[in-house]
Amino acid sequence: MVLTVRHLAPDDYELVRDLRLRSLMLAPTAYGSTYEREADFSDEVWRDRLRPEGYPHFGCFDERGEMVGLVVAGPDDVGDGVGHLFAMWVEPHVRGTGAADALVAEVVAWTRSQGYSAVQLLITEGNDRAEGMYRRNGFELTGTSTRRDRDGLVELEMLRDLESGVT
Repeated sequence: MVLTVRHLAPDDYELVRDLRLRSLMLAPTAYGSTYEREADFSDEVWRDRLRPEGYPHFGCFDERGEMVGLVVAGPDDVGDGVGHLFAMWVEPHVRGTGAADALVAEVVAWTRSQGYSAVQLLITEGNDRAEGMYRRNGFELTGTSTRRDRDGLVELEMLRDLESGVT
């Protein structure tokens, strides 16, 4: 399978909206948000999420040009030199093909380009497949966890040190 990853733009909002809503329907416990909340977003909200000065969204596309994966990179909002990986999703039929690795690589490259020293993410406790994929990509559990208010599930923090020499 030939996969390509590209930085998404405001004109891609329908692709992002459709895949994001699908991910929230199929894996509601994997995310801090909900299908109900995001299904109410206007087209303008979806476009705004993809504006150049917003959080970078990366889409993974198959050889037919269909978007089969999505991830969002986030800036260092507190000044600690850490970028963020959010909203990762790979369609079930594409898992195990390298799509997730390619999306993570884009976030890592973007984070490095911003001069950050690490990438942080949260995974829902018990999401062993995701944890394994992130470990394969250089992330480690930090021992920090939080309980989500909306459903009481525990989210585990993972971090990838970008100064350790791992590519």
